[in-house]
Amino acid sequence: MTQIHDLIQSIQGPQQTKKTNPTQSEGATVSNKSFGDTMSDFLNVVNSNSIEAGKQVTDVVQGNSDSLAQAMISMEESKMSFQLMLEIRTKLLESYQEISRMQV
Repeated sequence: MTQIHDLIQSIQGPQQTKKTNPTQSEGATVSNKSFGDTMSDFLNVVNSNSIEAGKQVTDVVQGNSDSLAQAMISMEESKMSFQLMLEIRTKLLESYQEISRMQV
């Protein structure tokens, strides 16, 4: 889940709480990743969460693991990351449709 949080932070950009110089912020780093790369990383994280949750559930069902609680937590994290991905997709589609309706 921290991987998704890190990707969201990279999309939002650095948070500036205290500026010492108008051209420079303290502790701010600039990411040179494109939006497409960031979204690709996000999709890879969602996919790896899903795969990991599936492995943990399979281990519990086969009797290789007794950690049902951890399997349920992994499944819930996977579900939440997938729902976040769907919300982002929906917002991107809505934005595209809004831009396509604009008159030039």
